[in-house]
Amino acid sequence: MVEQSKDAKRFDGVLKLVGPIARKPALAIITKTMMVALAKLTIASRKAKRKETTQDLTREWLRMFPRETCSIEKVENETGYGLVHANCPLVGTGDVSACYKMMEYDRALMRKIGGELTVIESRANPKIKGVCKIAIRKLDDKRNDLIPAHLI
Repeated sequence: MVEQSKDAKRFDGVLKLVGPIARKPALAIITKTMMVALAKLTIASRKAKRKETTQDLTREWLRMFPRETCSIEKVENETGYGLVHANCPLVGTGDVSACYKMMEYDRALMRKIGGELTVIESRANPKIKGVCKIAIRKLDDKRNDLIPAHLI
């Protein structure tokens, strides 16, 4: 087994900290505040740049994360599809609502660089195995055909 990078270990630690908080509906505002603050920290530390194309948005999303935690599946029809491999504490819990709250981190990152992110398959759903799937589009994309995982 390949040893995780320091960034990936730190990322795992944040997930382990925030996961239980996200599962408590009364702490929703705290979860959102934490995730937006962490996104701002990542934007500053990784020097995130605004992007114009879906391909560039998807690559920039990937660049914001430790290499072991995410990958790009494909970019087609002005939609980037990514895979999330992170060691999430919500896997199999059935708490897709908590996943949605934690993914505010990714949505905040994407808004800052000109994109919009939708989780289309969450491993919090016990029926989903392997990886979470996300979709990325430009902020001004008016299509509404992506169904967020927390609404399924």
